[in-house]
Amino acid sequence: MIAYGLGAVSNSTKTRGLATFLMIFYNQVMGLPAAWVGLGTALALIFDALVDPVVGQLSDNTRSRLGRRHPYMYAAAAPVAILFFLIWNPPTGLEPLALFGYMMACLLSIRLFDTFFELPSSALIPELVEDYDRRTVLISIRTLCSVVGGLLMMVFAYQVALRELPDGSGGVLAKDGYFSYAMAGATVIFTTILISSAATHRFIPWLRQAPSDRRSGREHLSDIFSTLRNRAFFTIVGSGSLVFLVSGVTGGLTLYVSLFFWELTQAQIATIVTFNAVGGLIGASLASSVSRAIGKKEAAVLGYILGAVAELTPYFARLAGVMPENGDPRVFYIVASGAFVTMTSWAMTGVFLTALIADVVEDNAVRIGRRTEGLLFAADSLFKKIGSSGGPAIAGLILAASAFPIGARPGEVDPQILRDLMMIYIPTLIAIYTVSISLMAAYNIDRSKHEDNVRRLQETEAAAGAAASDAEGPSS
Repeated sequence: MIAYGLGAVSNSTKTRGLATFLMIFYNQVMGLPAAWVGLGTALALIFDALVDPVVGQLSDNTRSRLGRRHPYMYAAAAPVAILFFLIWNPPTGLEPLALFGYMMACLLSIRLFDTFFELPSSALIPELVEDYDRRTVLISIRTLCSVVGGLLMMVFAYQVALRELPDGSGGVLAKDGYFSYAMAGATVIFTTILISSAATHRFIPWLRQAPSDRRSGREHLSDIFSTLRNRAFFTIVGSGSLVFLVSGVTGGLTLYVSLFFWELTQAQIATIVTFNAVGGLIGASLASSVSRAIGKKEAAVLGYILGAVAELTPYFARLAGVMPENGDPRVFYIVASGAFVTMTSWAMTGVFLTALIADVVEDNAVRIGRRTEGLLFAADSLFKKIGSSGGPAIAGLILAASAFPIGARPGEVDPQILRDLMMIYIPTLIAIYTVSISLMAAYNIDRSKHEDNVRRLQETEAAAGAAASDAEGPSS
C-alpha cells in the first residue's frame, strides 16, 4: 500500500512545482508577462482535461498481458521525468514569443504523459479495495505520500537548489538553481512512478479485465452522460473542481504574497513548507479515524471550512490593522500557524474527496450495470483540471489588475499595489470557498448506501456466474 501510494509523489512533485514556481520563474526570472504565463497554464490544463476522458476510456477497455492500467503507467515514467527537466531549462536568448511557445510545448507534453500514469493509477483504487473504511486507509496513504512528498520537494527547492546565499544572490528569483531543482524532480518522478507500478504489478491477474464485447461510440457516450447525471458525482466533482481552482490561484500567488506582501525570507518560507509537510502528514494520518467517527462527507466539509478560516485570518488581520508590521517575528509565527492548520485540514479533505469519488464507482455501477472506474476518475480529473485551469489565469489577471511590476524586489513594491492585490485576491477566495462547500454538503452517499451498493453488485456478479456455469453444464 505504501509503495503504491508513492506514485502520488510523482504527480505532487510536478503539480506543486508548476503551481509554485512556474509563474515566478517565467514572469520574474525569464521576463514573460504574468498574463501570458497564466493564460498558457490555463490552456495547458484545458488540453489536459480534454485528454482525460480519452485516456480513461482507453484504460477501461485495454486488453493486454499487463492488464488495463499498467501498460500506460510504465510508459509514462521517462517522458514525464524528461519534460519536467526541460520546462525549467529553456534555451537562452529566446524572444518572448518563442519562449512562450517553448513553455507551452513543455506544458502540453508533460500534462499529456502525466495523465497516462495518474489516471490509470488512480483508477486502481476501487479495484484494489472495496471496503468502505479500508478504502479510506489506502487513499490516506496515497494522499499522505502526495502531500509530504510534494512538500519535501519544496523544502529541497528552498533550502538547497534555490537557496538564497548570504550575499543576497541566488534564490527563487535567480535562474541558476533551477537546473539542480529540475534534475532532482525528474529523478523523483521517474523513480516513484516505477516503484508504484511495480508494487501493483503482482495484482494484475486478480484485477478486473476489460470487457470482451465491442461497444459502440453511442454506448460509450451513454455511459458518460449517465455518469454526469449521477447526483453524488456531480456535487463532489463540482466541489473538487472549485477546490482545485482555489489551489491554482493560491499556488500562482504564494511566492508573491510571501516575498512581497509579508516580506518573509526564503529561510522562513522553507520553514513554513516544512511545517506544512508535518501538517499534511498529520492530516492524512487522521483522515481514516475522523471518517469513522463522523463520516466522510461531514469530515470533508468540516476540514475545508477550518482550512479556509485559517488561510484567510492573517489577511483579515493585516487589512484590519491588527497584524504586526513586516519584519516583526510575530508575522512569521502567525502566517506559519495559519498555513499549518490549513494544510492539516485540507490534507484530510483531500483524502475524503478522493474517497467520495471512489464510492461513486459502485453507485454508478448499480445504476448503469457496468463498472467504469477509469471513466469516473477521468471525468473527475477533467472537471478538476478545468477548474485548475482558471487558477493560474485568475492569478495572472490579479497581478495584472494590481499593476504588479516585473523585476520586483521584496520591500520595494508600492504598498498601494500590494493592498490592491489583496483587495482582489481575498474576495475571490471567499466566493470560491462558499460555492465549493455548498456543493460538498449536497453529496448523498453515506456508509449504509455504499455497503448496500457493494452487496447488490456482489449479488449480480454471483447470479451472472451461476448462470454462466449452468450454461456450460449441458455441453460439458
